Amino acid sequence: MKKIFLILFFTLFFSNPLFAISKAFWNAIYDGCYNESERTKFWRSYCTCYVNKFDEIYNDEQIIIFLNQNEGTDLAKHPLVKRFARECIDELT
Repeated sequence: MKKIFLILFFTLFFSNPLFAISKAFWNAIYDGCYNESERTKFWRSYCTCYVNKFDEIYNDEQIIIFLNQNEGTDLAKHPLVKRFARECIDELT
């Protein structure tokens, strides 16, 4: 019985990632990135990479907290945003 609970726990734990934004948030961030770009193949890849970086470390609630904490500031100057941008540029060039 104990073994069954352990298997069930690990199955549920690994099937629902702790750090994952919902599809709606993913699309909203992607659309914001891509719509402000030149809409080329490069920007499509860049924006996908950029959103995936957030998806790796944040969930929906954490994204909301991040945005609320940085409300009224230029997010392009935020160290995390700059790091993600730099990493994606490096990956794509």
